[in-house]
Amino acid sequence: MGVLCNMAFIMLAGFNKSIWSALWVLLPLWALIFGCLFAGLRKKACYFFDPKHNTDERLKDAGDFGPHSQRYQDLAKLVITLSAGGIAFLINSLGNQKVPPATFTQRIEDVAPIVIGFFGCSIAFMIVFMTLQTIWYEEYSHSPDHGTYTAWKYAFCNAVAWTGLISFVLAFGWLARNIFS
Repeated sequence: MGVLCNMAFIMLAGFNKSIWSALWVLLPLWALIFGCLFAGLRKKACYFFDPKHNTDERLKDAGDFGPHSQRYQDLAKLVITLSAGGIAFLINSLGNQKVPPATFTQRIEDVAPIVIGFFGCSIAFMIVFMTLQTIWYEEYSHSPDHGTYTAWKYAFCNAVAWTGLISFVLAFGWLARNIFS
């Protein structure tokens, strides 16, 4: 397994040179997540944000969506904050270079563009997730039958959130792999 990981990182080494290379990794990943979620969920016409709106008696006492939403929003905010901190660390490290650059700084410089791209995509995906969740919950709350949260919205929102989280993990993994190898 380690050999395969090393080969994959060597093959993808050219991706390190551009911020936009992160999109070549993340957009197919998002499409895959969305496709899998949507394919598995399309049998239902709509989904309920609030368990109290579900017809299953076992879920009647599950409460409102508010506490759940707060946890999701807080996690998204944490990922955004840590991603912004990662970008700041990279820019600070590159801005404070000495001549000749240390090996550590040179390794950061080699992977900084794609790692900044991963962190930036993580921030963007999480902001989109928080925005869509808020907008679609408001739409859902003001609908008399609570049928506005359709399978594609559910899959889209989940795919955006998971891709943002995976992008965050990829950024730190890519950075660590290239610094400490």
